Amino acid sequence: MHNRTDPIIAISTAPGKGAVGIVRISGNNLQKFISYISPTIIEERKVKFLKLKDTDGQLIDEVILLYFRGPHSFTGEDVLEIQGHGGPIVLQRIIKYCLKISKLIYKSSNTEFQVLPHLRIAFPGEYSERAFYNNKIDLIQAEAISDLINASTEQASLGASRSLSGEFSKEINILLEEITRTRVFIEAYIDFPEEEIGEFELNQIKKRLLLEIDITNKLLNKTKNGLLLRDGVNTVITGQPNAGKSSIMNELCNEEISIVTDIEGTTRDIVKQQLQIEGIPINLIDTAGINYNEEGKINLVEKIGIEKAWKEIGTAEIIIFVHDITKSTEKLYKNNNNEILKKINKNRNKYSKIIHVLNKADLINNQKDINEYQIDINKLYDIETLVISIKNAESLDHLKEKILLKIGWSTDSSENVHIARTRHLDSISKVKEHLHAAVNLLNDQILSLEFIAEELRLVQRALSEITGEFSTEDLLGEIFSKFCIGK
Repeated sequence: MHNRTDPIIAISTAPGKGAVGIVRISGNNLQKFISYISPTIIEERKVKFLKLKDTDGQLIDEVILLYFRGPHSFTGEDVLEIQGHGGPIVLQRIIKYCLKISKLIYKSSNTEFQVLPHLRIAFPGEYSERAFYNNKIDLIQAEAISDLINASTEQASLGASRSLSGEFSKEINILLEEITRTRVFIEAYIDFPEEEIGEFELNQIKKRLLLEIDITNKLLNKTKNGLLLRDGVNTVITGQPNAGKSSIMNELCNEEISIVTDIEGTTRDIVKQQLQIEGIPINLIDTAGINYNEEGKINLVEKIGIEKAWKEIGTAEIIIFVHDITKSTEKLYKNNNNEILKKINKNRNKYSKIIHVLNKADLINNQKDINEYQIDINKLYDIETLVISIKNAESLDHLKEKILLKIGWSTDSSENVHIARTRHLDSISKVKEHLHAAVNLLNDQILSLEFIAEELRLVQRALSEITGEFSTEDLLGEIFSKFCIGK
């Protein structure tokens, strides 16, 4: 890990040109450094206009200075913001000037300045990292800063804001307090073995554990939804050639993303596009049609496209398998579908869900025929199908609803959902496992309270990992390294 005693500097505004650009400096005891930039006193939390000049007297920019004295700042240290015009060259000149005067101060004969460490460029995420170490935010809130910046939908932004405000942390701490009370209750009997634990006390422990499992289940569901908001859902559209996959892709995205022709094998590479359904990011992936029984006849380019399709299917969370309703009862088409489905079931992620779509309903004469086709095909493949037509907007809305249903999302799910990450989900899943293990010890009448207390200790540790009260340096380094420089 890098030295956290060094003062640090970086551009805090987005890369590129803008009306305003901000350079942020954070460190302990910056007053002497600030006095070198501005001969007159800068009042805390009050802006000051200044013509910032280089050491040779040349004007760098007309800027506004804003000073926050630690610990009353984002990082918990002294923070100076230099707000100038948003040209990248101007901002780099400001940084260069600050680094230059830092060296001059350090080399000064004044011993008071000699003890100051060198100002250096901040590492990615180092401002948020310092806020975490100085107890201004916990690890959930630190991660939420990055998630808020990178949010791809309004729902994701709202979820990140909730996490940043401390709502997720509060729920974790409430559960942690419940666990702690239960563990204290058990530890009291361990420490005083002469006080024999009775059936009433054991029932009280079990009642508490079951309540904590219920709280954990609710938190787990909310965290799963938060993970959907953050990462989105990888959704692959697949099936035989010319089933209408690319047309479905274009209609869902309301944009001409994929090329559509009547020629089989038009799509030969992976086409990706993100859309949102009810605020959930859907990472939609169109793939090459799979010629299962004719792989020896296809050209090299199409073969590579099919290999890529199988790779995407293997990692997808939702697989939209498109059937051409006009061909679905033909023997060769049916056999190919059966073989493709067997291979999908063998290679797909075990947590993935398949949506079977009967496409091109507009080419069937009447609704009765469509219903009969659907019944026959449902029996044929022993699956549930959804009939759609790209010319029918309502049927495509049904497909969107089906996607949300498969991932377990509903309109109610969007209320009070906080943004979450895979590590949060893993930790809460561990909490659930250890709580169930503690209940099983009671149910099996294994009255070794030490074992139950140990399960609760592991629960406390898993919850503390989420907020960062217990974290390895490697974990923290991995999290903050993915932040942008100015955060």
